[in-house]
Amino acid sequence: MIHLLIAVPALLGFALLLIAMARHQQDWLRRKLGTRASTLLRWSGFGALALAFVVAGMGLGWAYGTVVWCGWLSVAAVLVLAAQTNRERILRLFS
Repeated sequence: MIHLLIAVPALLGFALLLIAMARHQQDWLRRKLGTRASTLLRWSGFGALALAFVVAGMGLGWAYGTVVWCGWLSVAAVLVLAAQTNRERILRLFS
């Protein structure tokens, strides 16, 4: 269960950081968001990554939790990258 509580915010964090970038907003949302919205998304993404770190540290101990957090960050980054690479297929499914 603790791994799920680490993986979900890590995945959410990277997804928010992806959408915070103007180039990717155009790709996914078909429009660019304002500066304030982009900044909020960026801070929310970093906050989600920090939350995952705190959950990992408190749940598994700070030494082992940091290692597990880095592992889940890697998995989450690969999943977000795979979604970005296949975004046309994904968007076709939902349109």
